[in-house]
Amino acid sequence: MTDIYVQREEVALRKGARRDQILGMVLQLAGLGLIPVAVFFSYWVFFAVAVALAGGIWLTQRFYSSPKEYEYAFTGTKLVVSRANIAGRGRRMLEIALSDVRSFTGFYDIVTEKDFLAAAGANMPDIKAMTFAVGDEIYRLLFAPDDYMTALISEKLRAGRTSGGTHTEEK
Repeated sequence: MTDIYVQREEVALRKGARRDQILGMVLQLAGLGLIPVAVFFSYWVFFAVAVALAGGIWLTQRFYSSPKEYEYAFTGTKLVVSRANIAGRGRRMLEIALSDVRSFTGFYDIVTEKDFLAAAGANMPDIKAMTFAVGDEIYRLLFAPDDYMTALISEKLRAGRTSGGTHTEEK
């Protein structure tokens, strides 16, 4: 097996994402179209311009910041999880040292506020939960690794447990 492996998980657009994009553009154009009306008729129309522009920008930004894919990079000693949005900009979400991992199991629970969701949804059948510690806090990463990455992580955790670590691994 290899010590470096990268997997990409595509994410479908959420319901209403295209509607947000189109409505955002319409509101921005309406706001820009109201500027001449505000100049010639009333300064109160500037309030409508500001509301239309702000709403349009917010909806458009919401669409473009939606996740498009998640990338899981296993390097032998750590797991790096990144998220790329629709605009193509990537952002590193987590970098987890395997020495900090407490457990790696299938996910059959509910999502809490201390969970990091790096998959299309938590209700998918192949979601895994990796519990890890950061300082005194315990967090959980919910993600969808393929079979090969699952085997790599399980093997490294098993090797860490036999060499004196405190890891547990269940399938």
